[in-house]
Amino acid sequence: MVLFGLGQIGCSPNELARNSPDGNTCVDRINNANQMFNTRLKTLTDQFNNQMPDARVIYINSFGIFQDVISNPAAYGNYFLTKTFSSHDFTLF
Repeated sequence: MVLFGLGQIGCSPNELARNSPDGNTCVDRINNANQMFNTRLKTLTDQFNNQMPDARVIYINSFGIFQDVISNPAAYGNYFLTKTFSSHDFTLF
């Protein structure tokens, strides 16, 4: 079984449009909550693996993967350097 941690929801276009002070800065309070959840999920994954030796539970660090995209955009074709989001790029529900 694979358990995926939460990504950086505070950097999503919706959160940038609704809660970012400038529309470009990630919302730390949301990302901090995601990291708390992910830490507990990782601990739970380790507990599952210790308590069920015949099963294998894998934790995927989605937060860290997304952080790499933000920190190293050139490794991903510079798309993240050239494309910016605004509230006009998508519909808010």
